Amino acid sequence: MNLRRLLIPILVSLPLSCALADPVEDAVQDIRAKYNAIESASLETQVIEFAPDDDPSYGKVTKYFQNGQLVKANFVFGEGDHGGADETYYYYNGQLFFIYVAQNSWRFTGKTMANGESETVDSLVEQRLYFSNGSLIRHLRKEVESSNYEALASMVAKAPNQPHQDLALASAAKMRGFQIPGVGSWQDIATMLGY
Repeated sequence: MNLRRLLIPILVSLPLSCALADPVEDAVQDIRAKYNAIESASLETQVIEFAPDDDPSYGKVTKYFQNGQLVKANFVFGEGDHGGADETYYYYNGQLFFIYVAQNSWRFTGKTMANGESETVDSLVEQRLYFSNGSLIRHLRKEVESSNYEALASMVAKAPNQPHQDLALASAAKMRGFQIPGVGSWQDIATMLGY
């Protein structure tokens, strides 16, 4: 009789607690914990660069290791001063779990400034890609534009993340995230950039 009184409230509340669980949010919290652990750790680095003399394209991979295991990699690449990307990949037990992408570019506005030069506007787009068991579970994006390049960093820091879905970008970034562990020379970076 006493056992029944104890079990009934537990069984009645069980479906409610199961219904409140959010597996995506739980996975995102786990990803954030792994990210924070990597960011606060003391890591060994390896830098590999590709910068041909006769071409404005460039690429630089910085790998970060903890106890000999790759946990983070940064890939900065672009085509001269016309824009570029900065992508950081995070790994746990060899599995890619998070990618941060920052892309900057500029364009002419079609207006002429008081000094006679053509006006330009710079843009910065940040994207955060969360992966669980190899599948994209969350994609966040923020974008800012300004004719003052130096203002972009503070502007994007204040901009809210927006849910986003760009499967082409996510697929390309994920593919680079899978390629990065194998990069060991400037030739590997050249291959990734299509040279």
